Amino acid sequence: MSVNRLFPRLTATAVTVSLLGTAAWAAPATASALPAVPPRASDVADVRGYPQRSALPVWPDNPADASIPIGVIAYDDIAPKLNALQAASDRVSARVAGKSAGGYDLYAVTVTAPESRAEARQQEIWKRRIEDEPAWAQRDRQLLAGYKTPLFVNANIHGNEWEGTDAALRVIEDLATSSSPEVAGLLRRNRLVFNVTANPDGRVAGSRANSAGYDLNRDLTVVAQPETNLIRELIIDTKPIITLDLHGYVSPTLLHPSTPPHNVNNEYDLYIKHGLPNALAIEEDLRGLGHAETQRARIPFRDDEPGVWDDFPPIYVPSFAMLQSSIPYTIEAPLNPRGGALTPAERVRRSGINTDVHEVAIQTSLRYIQEHRAQVLHDQAEVYRRGWAGEPLRDLPDGFVPGWGPEDNYHTTFPRAYVIPTGTGQRSEPAAARLVDLLISSGGRVWRAKKPFTAGGRSYQAGSYVVDLHQPKRGLVNSLLEPGADITGRVDDLYAGPAAWSQGLTWGATVETLWNELPAVRLERTYDGRAEGGVPAGNGDLRLDLRDAADLLAVNSLLNRGVAVHRLADGSVVVPGTPANRRLARAEARTHAVTFERAPAGWRGTRLDKVVVGYLGTVEERDTLADLGFEARALTAATLSTSLTGDVDVLLVASNVNLANLSAENRAALDAFLTRGGGVVGLGTAGAGFSNAASLLSVTATAGPGLASGVANVVNTGGPVSAGAIPHSFISQPVWFTALGGNVTVEQSYAADPLLAGWWATEGANGQGAAANQASIVRGVSAGGNGVVLFGTDPTFRLHPKGLQPQLGRALLWTAGR
Repeated sequence: MSVNRLFPRLTATAVTVSLLGTAAWAAPATASALPAVPPRASDVADVRGYPQRSALPVWPDNPADASIPIGVIAYDDIAPKLNALQAASDRVSARVAGKSAGGYDLYAVTVTAPESRAEARQQEIWKRRIEDEPAWAQRDRQLLAGYKTPLFVNANIHGNEWEGTDAALRVIEDLATSSSPEVAGLLRRNRLVFNVTANPDGRVAGSRANSAGYDLNRDLTVVAQPETNLIRELIIDTKPIITLDLHGYVSPTLLHPSTPPHNVNNEYDLYIKHGLPNALAIEEDLRGLGHAETQRARIPFRDDEPGVWDDFPPIYVPSFAMLQSSIPYTIEAPLNPRGGALTPAERVRRSGINTDVHEVAIQTSLRYIQEHRAQVLHDQAEVYRRGWAGEPLRDLPDGFVPGWGPEDNYHTTFPRAYVIPTGTGQRSEPAAARLVDLLISSGGRVWRAKKPFTAGGRSYQAGSYVVDLHQPKRGLVNSLLEPGADITGRVDDLYAGPAAWSQGLTWGATVETLWNELPAVRLERTYDGRAEGGVPAGNGDLRLDLRDAADLLAVNSLLNRGVAVHRLADGSVVVPGTPANRRLARAEARTHAVTFERAPAGWRGTRLDKVVVGYLGTVEERDTLADLGFEARALTAATLSTSLTGDVDVLLVASNVNLANLSAENRAALDAFLTRGGGVVGLGTAGAGFSNAASLLSVTATAGPGLASGVANVVNTGGPVSAGAIPHSFISQPVWFTALGGNVTVEQSYAADPLLAGWWATEGANGQGAAANQASIVRGVSAGGNGVVLFGTDPTFRLHPKGLQPQLGRALLWTAGR
């Protein structure tokens, strides 16, 4: 396809203008709140001009690359191609921007007209002004005339959805080599940024996930993987007008906007007024390809029922990008080239059409930006202006765009501020610092109080974090901190969970909401979360309360060093205060920012040894155990005889295993483990089923609906697992336990109103009513002396619920220390 497709005025353009014209609705006039310090030239002293060429390392030829049979570019051919384009054109700047989980290079490419250093600095100042001084930016004629509007393309985030990479490379090459004056003018007014292959591990292996086993398009609010860290950085740094996330395979081509539910924190009017017209324009241009398979598209907002393909959780690239004031799209190319029944020629034909589809999406979106430049720039700044001004979200009238109805109106009420205390008001300093780091690295702004203050009837220490929601990306920040919304009564379906997430409630930190006041104290902006641990003076014994993964890391480190650690009845631990132990405790306090306190007089506890955990589960269990500092060993039902060896102390069961189907050797290994008193921690129905089958604890486990997920209200009883635990939990298909055997103790229960935020049917045998007041965590000692803990909540879900990790760690220590 010729790059000249960027410029024809097609019928879709008339449709676009018509739709924009229907949005005859005025925002209320409200004064804009502006930051105190505008961006200055000295702030951008390190900005370089373009091109910024670099020689990309060339990877060795890999004939086993799964891309090759599909007819798309092999990973090892990408760097040579980009190197050649950099050599041939002054419009292309390519760099290795990071490493994948599997060690492959991640390539970020910028395509634009050359810029001197002074010009690039001016572009950076304008970009920052749009966010920092949006009302000014909306009126700045020089900015409006000279700012290079950005477009971001994220390709191949699912490794076995290849063609986005090929489309990106095709567009890069066309723009780099074209002699057209129109293209030259286009690049003087735009920057295009490409994440060429967001998942090279999966591209080479032919897998959806990266080599660490994670679906990267579920990781944008946890950012546990290096690939998603880069995506987040590129979106925040680029500040794209439009974001395209290129996928496959849904027939016909699927492209956003999405169905409700919509994230309640978005300025949806400023998105949908552009999102829908550009989608219609892409659909029209796809028809122009002439392929029978591209004559119509599926636009969920227009074509699907609520919940079928929603944009609710910010875990996806487009949902995250919308909270960054971008107009985002998932583009699902239509033809699956995988499968052994396809001939090589058919695979190539399909991948070729898919590449065309993605190229059209890029070209049409770029054209949309040009044809509506003033409006999209104004509206991107308007998101930030509303944030600074603290204006309420808009209620959109029916018909705001064709198809908009009451089912689409999702919005929240923003508080004035949040406080994340430090000192005595904070349940976990490491958890607070982690949460602050997430807010800042996601594009939010956080301040620290210079002096003690009082707000909302509470006193706070100096250094407490204050999150003023009069800030440009308040929607992003609030989406992470607020409890979320109960959407059970609004939709009967969801594309996928979670239906609520709330790092503010599920990451283990104390977070206070101030609805109507900003603390009257001098604030200083901070750029990272900070936590300092400590050891009390003197020579007494030391107690550590296990409230965060950092505390478990410290305990396991001490155990690995041979320190005598004792577990108390409440699940906390005591380290005898010898001079050597105190030196090691101080080292752990510095490394992990944990705080030891004086041990209670006359304490009595159970001596712990180093704990080795064998797990029947997934990468989520593997990596949660690593986050807690346990030595972990992967097990399967087929490898118990060789892997469930004598040094394994606890068996973590998170996957179903049929004991009746075990071979004699594997059953003997399991029996030997249980006979020697090995502990068992079970997750969900798989863990409960194992416990019942092995005659450990007798319980009846009931699972909620598969879609049920979110933030649950729980009641902790204060045992060794739940003492000091947070009063909220995270659920993904919640499980509860009834018909408890005589040796079973309830550690935690669902509250009378189990669901705080998310989706969970209220009635029926699997509904909230059935789970109310029922056990969510139980423990007990089997007749054979095995310590057993069963979880109905989900402490390992995609590494998200950080506040539940210490509960799992406490359970492992309790079952190991019987």
